[in-house]
Amino acid sequence: MTNPMPAWKIISWIVGIWWLAHLVLIAGHVLHVFLYSVAVAPGLEYADYQAYAQVSAPWFSIILGGPVFYTIGRIVMKRLHPNGRRMGVIIWGLYTVTDLAIVIASVSPIPLLLAGQWIVSQSVKLIAIMLATRKEAPQASVA
Repeated sequence: MTNPMPAWKIISWIVGIWWLAHLVLIAGHVLHVFLYSVAVAPGLEYADYQAYAQVSAPWFSIILGGPVFYTIGRIVMKRLHPNGRRMGVIIWGLYTVTDLAIVIASVSPIPLLLAGQWIVSQSVKLIAIMLATRKEAPQASVA
């Protein structure tokens, strides 16, 4: 039997992956808006790109959030297997709280459409974590 991972390492993994999730999704959206400004709609005013970024951010989070959090779930299961699902849900919870703080700080009052998109986005991420951290059924041996 292997020694369990020390608590400080588990906490380090959780915090690192939590912030990495934010970094990947934010950097991905910045790249998306950059490509939009260069390839799709060059020459617009700066305010037009800002407006596009605000409209596209929730959709980007819904579409890319699932694959990012599924990958996080697989990494967590590989590194923290006995507690993989619990740690994945903790990472998702921390992400959700900080994401909500970012949304509240940047948009006030929150429009109903954005609130709905945010709930869908967080649900997609939770489903991805749950799918990635499910325990696989033992394989029946063939005699």
